[in-house]
Amino acid sequence: MKNLPWMGLALAFAISLAASQAQAQAKDGVVLSDLASRSERYSETHVIAEDGTEVASYSLATKVLKPEALESLKNARLSYSASAQKLEVGEAYTRKADGRRIKVPPANFQVRTAGGKSGAAAVFSDWNETTVVFPDLAVGDAVVLSYKIITKIPLFPGKVSNFGSFARQTAYDDVRIVFDIPASLAVRHQARHMKLSDTLRGKRRVLEFSWQNKQPVRSERFDYSVYDPESEPGYAFSSFQSYQEIAQRYVERATVKAALTPRLRQLADKLTEGSKTPADQVKALYTWVATEITYAGNCVGIGAVVPRDLDFVLDNRMGDCKDHATLLEALLAAKGIASHQVLINAGNLYKLPEVPVLSLVNHVITYVPDVGLFLDSTDPDSPYGELPIQAQDKPVLAAVTGLPARTPPDPGRSSQLMKTTMEIAADGSVSGRVEVQASGQFGLEARRQFKSMSKDTAATLIKQYFASMQMEGEGQITYSDPKPLGEHQDYQADFKISKLFRMPGSGAFGIAPVLFSTGPVARFAQSAVAPLREHSSLCMSGKTSEQYQITLPEKVSILAVPEGIAFSNALLSYESQYRLDGRVLHVSRKLEDHLPANVCDAETLQRYKAAIEPVWNDLRQQLLYR
Repeated sequence: MKNLPWMGLALAFAISLAASQAQAQAKDGVVLSDLASRSERYSETHVIAEDGTEVASYSLATKVLKPEALESLKNARLSYSASAQKLEVGEAYTRKADGRRIKVPPANFQVRTAGGKSGAAAVFSDWNETTVVFPDLAVGDAVVLSYKIITKIPLFPGKVSNFGSFARQTAYDDVRIVFDIPASLAVRHQARHMKLSDTLRGKRRVLEFSWQNKQPVRSERFDYSVYDPESEPGYAFSSFQSYQEIAQRYVERATVKAALTPRLRQLADKLTEGSKTPADQVKALYTWVATEITYAGNCVGIGAVVPRDLDFVLDNRMGDCKDHATLLEALLAAKGIASHQVLINAGNLYKLPEVPVLSLVNHVITYVPDVGLFLDSTDPDSPYGELPIQAQDKPVLAAVTGLPARTPPDPGRSSQLMKTTMEIAADGSVSGRVEVQASGQFGLEARRQFKSMSKDTAATLIKQYFASMQMEGEGQITYSDPKPLGEHQDYQADFKISKLFRMPGSGAFGIAPVLFSTGPVARFAQSAVAPLREHSSLCMSGKTSEQYQITLPEKVSILAVPEGIAFSNALLSYESQYRLDGRVLHVSRKLEDHLPANVCDAETLQRYKAAIEPVWNDLRQQLLYR
């Protein structure tokens, strides 16, 4: 995931959450009685000036209740931008169960600074990190820490925003978030299950959010592929009046970096040589940036919102999402093709909160009106015209009007065909061949796997795969070139497996893929036995087909052959056939999934779970022999 690392986020909040990650899960609403830790106090106070500079003070005290929490609470990591911020640590001590305070000694502060050689500026990141190691921490003790992060250079002059959520699974005795701002500063704010006080103190305005969660509750949720940040207790605070304003502020600072130079014009001409249409030119430029400019995800100082100079990007052949989008914008402009940099969330947010908060918009991509396409050149695997899954179906923040409100969802072209031919010998060993053709997301997933594979790894891949399945086997694999951008990937493999079946004698075996693939029928059917989801989740439509031709030994008698099924409904269609022709068993399975892309609500997922159960039962059928 290519995130845009906005500065100024308080990282210490993770300290009070860390010990809750391993909690056992049960029904929502059941009170947790066996806690590993407890946050006795967590507070933030943000004193903000009119120009957006800020002094943020943090204070926390977290008590260790069980040994499991010791490792996570022993260390506290504080990060900040050396070029834009300053860190000041106040109190830091272990509070023993009997009330004694053991101050963190100077040697327990591990300081890591980011910089270049001989005092030069850092290329990748100027984020410094101070790790605080609390001494003599035991069950019944508490870690106490206070510190300040002073922001000298705001991301956007005169603009601030902040967002926080608090897990219901963590015990909080006292949470307070304070914003002390000029009374003249126009802000939007939201309190979610938190108390809010709003008072004027002369020329200052103080907003205080408070919350307690002394009886945390458990949750059965296991899937966070789609998340609504407003579903948890928390707050939002922003002086941005709209998400479009965020985009406008970003584009104002990025546009100047896309200025055309002779070098960019020459490069654009070279890359589009032979391209007959504007669409061909867009494809050529996108492909070059996506495949030749590697992704470097850490921004330097104010570079968190300002792209690097394009000469630097070209010289080093690397850049983050802003650099990619800015370089592509400049190259397109050199050919007279307009484009727009737009902001999205490349995580699990498919709906942005009501209050526009900068930190929830973490990725920059490109929109080209002439071809009507969104392009994400930070992904070296997505072919022209396709977006990676994390960028699909997301709200779009644009500085101009008239652009699509969302990126397009998955086009539903994912498909796979697997053909398996194999012969079972009299001793139970098996030899055969597998052929796989994958397209769409299945093809992209397969391409990524083969793209990173060396020839030496490929030479032993089949043998190693069987070994991982506790089987003795060998084989050879060949596959189509995974390097060119595309959504198709094929492979063929010949294999031999020793003593797979119990022969001679009686037995049974199921019909399933012998080798790996990205889109088998079982990938869909496993939803039948997955835990019931009570929240929206990431989903994707597609189709898959499996064909088997299995030749059985001469002296084997077939006692029972699986029975095929066929059905179709609004969510999926499926057909299976099992036919014995002499000693040859022919099997065909075809599944077409009609789920919406890219988000399925809980009701749809529940209906799908029931609808695909017959497929799961079909896969469990076995051939009986003697």
